[in-house]
Amino acid sequence: MARTIKNPEERRHELLACAMRLFAEKGYDNVSVRAVAREAGVAAGLAYHYFDSKQALFDATIEEYARQSAEALCRIFDDRSLTLDEQLDRALALAADQDAFPYADYFHAEGNDALHDRLSLALCEVVGAHVAAALERDAAARGAAAPEAGTLASMMVYGSIGLASGPGMPDGRALQAARRYFGALLAEFRRGADAG
Repeated sequence: MARTIKNPEERRHELLACAMRLFAEKGYDNVSVRAVAREAGVAAGLAYHYFDSKQALFDATIEEYARQSAEALCRIFDDRSLTLDEQLDRALALAADQDAFPYADYFHAEGNDALHDRLSLALCEVVGAHVAAALERDAAARGAAAPEAGTLASMMVYGSIGLASGPGMPDGRALQAARRYFGALLAEFRRGADAG
């Protein structure tokens, strides 16, 4: 069989995608680095070149999945053609779309609470900076300063974790409540920024 040469980053991403699928299908205990390599069609030694242990592979897989899951949310908050209110509405709609997160069932499965929390926190870390920047732009458009943008972004992002957690979540009522509370927080932020 002819050897296929690929860019190292491309190969790494392929291994991570394959690992995520296998971890979600079979569970952590039933997947090895060798199994991921076999499924990806590469030698086990190459997989070990990238990840020296199953735990290192798993950690990198979760980190990569969090980054990929955050990309669409970040794009929303980076879209300068949308108002901040429109960005929030779209972000909530996306968060409610379980199809946007292909392994949501795995992370919400019974017994995966710690894993879900880890993924949620990783998502918050990535998305929070984009929300803060959107808040700063909103204040700047009104000629106001936004010294508390980071604080509000953290409250909004970390406060949203519960919306995506648990059976049947997020539901329509929870999303409406979140939007209402976000609106109240945003109104207070705007009042404070305009007064400052």
